[in-house]
Amino acid sequence: DAPSDERPRIAVEAAQIGGPGDSTLNVVPTCGGKVLMSFGGSGFQHLTAAARCNVGIKAGRYAYEVRLVESKAMQEQGRHAPRQSCAIGFSTSESPLIFGGEGSESVAFNSEGYYAAGGVWSQRRLFDRFSPYHKVYGVLLNLDPESPHCHTVSLFCDGQRMCKPQPLPESMRGKVLYPIVNYKNTTLQVNFGPASLTTMPFVCRMVAEAATADAEVRVAAPADKREVLFPVSLPDEGSFEWLNGFLKENPSYTELSGRAVVQWAIKSGLNTGRSSAASCNDRPSMEFETREFEDDVVQEKLQSVVPMLARDYIVMEVKNNLLAEERKKALERFADHDFKRVALVLMGEPPEDFKARTRDHILAEKRKLSLAEGQRKKARKLADGEAKEENKDSDEVKKDEGAEKAVVDVDEAKAEDAIELTEQEKQQWFPKLPTEDLSRKDLGRFFSSFSIPTEDEGFDEVRFLWQPASEAAAYLKKWIAERKLTQRVEDLQPGSKFRDQLNDWERTLQEWRRRQNDRRELARRKGGEKPRKVEEDEKQDEKNADQGESKDDSEKPDVEKKDKEENTEQPKGITSDSIDPMMVENILDTGNGLPVFAEFTWEDWMMLNLRYEIHLLIHSFKADVNDPERESFAEAHLLFYYQKYFKKPLQLRNFGVSTNLELLGLIRDIVEVKPKHSLLDPQLSEDSPFENFVRLTEDARQERQRMYDAGDENAVLRLQRLSDQRGHSRPYDTHAGDDRGGSRQRGVDHSRSHGGQRNYHSGRDDPRGHQQYRSSGHSARTSAQPAGGGGGSYSSTAKGGQASYGSKTSRSHGGGYGETRGGSRGVETRSSGRGGGEESRSRAAGYSSRDTGHSQRDGGHSSRDARSGGGSQRHSPISRRRSPLRGGAPASGGSSYAAQRSSYASHGSQPYASGHRGGTGGGSSRGAGGSYGGYSRR
Repeated sequence: DAPSDERPRIAVEAAQIGGPGDSTLNVVPTCGGKVLMSFGGSGFQHLTAAARCNVGIKAGRYAYEVRLVESKAMQEQGRHAPRQSCAIGFSTSESPLIFGGEGSESVAFNSEGYYAAGGVWSQRRLFDRFSPYHKVYGVLLNLDPESPHCHTVSLFCDGQRMCKPQPLPESMRGKVLYPIVNYKNTTLQVNFGPASLTTMPFVCRMVAEAATADAEVRVAAPADKREVLFPVSLPDEGSFEWLNGFLKENPSYTELSGRAVVQWAIKSGLNTGRSSAASCNDRPSMEFETREFEDDVVQEKLQSVVPMLARDYIVMEVKNNLLAEERKKALERFADHDFKRVALVLMGEPPEDFKARTRDHILAEKRKLSLAEGQRKKARKLADGEAKEENKDSDEVKKDEGAEKAVVDVDEAKAEDAIELTEQEKQQWFPKLPTEDLSRKDLGRFFSSFSIPTEDEGFDEVRFLWQPASEAAAYLKKWIAERKLTQRVEDLQPGSKFRDQLNDWERTLQEWRRRQNDRRELARRKGGEKPRKVEEDEKQDEKNADQGESKDDSEKPDVEKKDKEENTEQPKGITSDSIDPMMVENILDTGNGLPVFAEFTWEDWMMLNLRYEIHLLIHSFKADVNDPERESFAEAHLLFYYQKYFKKPLQLRNFGVSTNLELLGLIRDIVEVKPKHSLLDPQLSEDSPFENFVRLTEDARQERQRMYDAGDENAVLRLQRLSDQRGHSRPYDTHAGDDRGGSRQRGVDHSRSHGGQRNYHSGRDDPRGHQQYRSSGHSARTSAQPAGGGGGSYSSTAKGGQASYGSKTSRSHGGGYGETRGGSRGVETRSSGRGGGEESRSRAAGYSSRDTGHSQRDGGHSSRDARSGGGSQRHSPISRRRSPLRGGAPASGGSSYAAQRSSYASHGSQPYASGHRGGTGGGSSRGAGGSYGGYSRR
């Protein structure tokens, strides 16, 4: 029994719980502070509610009681399904409100039967679980030096002891300890006295009747208005470091930030399910595998709750506090008649005490890294087998091990003391933390709009804590100007001027490439040169691109001269290498019609396009940003802006380089990199004509050729030939095909003397000369009509039939889509039945044959599936069956190719009628005469 005590006691009504600064934001005290409830739903069911009493015990023996009056059942399931819990105990005033975790100076008993001391829970259950509704649980703190159980805490249920007295941690002895409760999804009745709810087996006074000499009562200072602070600080310049120091000196303020919510959730038992490496201090990742946190539902509810609670706040949002519009929205949540709204400006050089903390932080980090490195070296040394010899006896080994350990400890202590800060580190104002305050994306989007708050925005006061207003404004202006040179513009969009200039360039480049190919074609025709095999040419190009090396002159020709035989014959006395491209007035005629780009290979066209694209990109960036302080962008952002403007990635490996600087080194005549901030500096004016880029490309080609002739093999370009360089042309590419294949681009037919048509969709020339379509079996009408063939037909041949449909390109020995002996154009075929024709469109009919002039190489007619014995059109609705017989009536709608060919050769065309030896006259066949879709042709 406690002896009678006549000393003065504290006022009974002085004991209060859940006051400002002593409770979490979800605590709702009711019934004069005797009942504690909590907000639920919207994610709050996952957060622990905690409240601390304002009466602290520093001597004597006192108790308080708790009863669980409600247990809320939750319907949620899964890993983080909310649970009902309760924990009661004591803590110091500086200890976190929630039990457990680092820095916790508290002791507690929880409803699951475990005991926590100093933030560490017991490994085994010490008592039975709490029961709700009727049971009363009491915690007794014994600080009586005359008691055998001094410096212990005990748990009782309805006056009966539930476990042995548990000792207090050494760190808590001699300190004032305050009653504290944690609960989740429950409602508690808390009793501090003076009378107890149950009868104890011995006399013990309650907390509310403690002697004034044994207790301390914390009373909040009266204030007409609570204060809400808005720190305004630049990213990564001491924002959260200053906040940590402020909260330590002012524990009555409640932090409102994303960081505080994350720490609250983790202490409540939620763990991040995924990595949060991409998060930042201002908006940390809340991947707790609960919808309310990931969708910001918890933050929205907090914003609605905090104005109702009479307490002091500090709103720590780095980005929003720097933006005038966001500051205005935040002020609207705190009524001016309830809160004094103050902006704290932290810009410029910090005070000396802050810089001292920064130096201490840097030194501690260096020592930590040094210690970790020493431990790694020791582990490697042991792993390498540098241990004691096995033949030593045990006593000698133990002696050596002890001496070695002592030497290691001394060495580590000396090494730690020897670590000092460099002069540069001593001058550093802010520590560099592993996590940034703002994400790079948010920083790039909003930094140019950062501003210093004013009282005109609605603040009651603006305090400049580090530098005066004028110096802070100058510091911010300088900071923004520097970031404009190093930060990306995330929301930048290409302007209409850029698109117009790019389209003009594509059309011009298309015309130049067409001119080059026309001259090559003319040279072949005049010289009677036989075209090289496409397969051999492509293999050689791939070999050159993969090896990227030059052989001796005796083994292979110069790289820059590998297409000499394709070029136009030059007039005597005039060669490409003898012409100075910079002195040429007309790049299309350097002498007798020879253009400057006559010697260009695919590598030169590739470099020419790169030159103009980078030139256009830099000037368009300056125009679209429209900021005199942003004349260009950093070299590190080249790939980002290229993707944003041209809607395609810039692949460095295609140019044989691995870094942006190496790529820009290939076009030094167009752009240079400034030493300061690595900004790109264009060498040509914005209105520089297209011809200048051709001159520069030819000049670079000649220089590489001279260097290579002098024996410098590094002068060879190591580019990778792209697919569009071999077949599929870009929108501006008018490459007219290879030796035997032409190209079709934007409705223009540039097919060659031996037929062949570039596939516009799939991007390759077929070596057999016929065109393949990916999406359909027909093509657009063409307009060009080269010499050497008759007009008015698409695939006119000397021995094959004609195809109609208003085509205008023909060849003397091949159709526009056929080869040596013609071919058919599968635009629209007609397959006749027995009694009459029935129209059928076929996508497979556009395949011509090299040997027969028919639409199938090995026989048959307008069908991919036709075989040598004949067959019907693949997509014909009349028949899909094939006739394997040479003569006789084939299946409905089918025809024997051999029989039809013989019949048509003898009797001419018979539309909508059977052949002489074959079946019905359906399908598309060719012979000396032949029918096409039921129409007679000779």
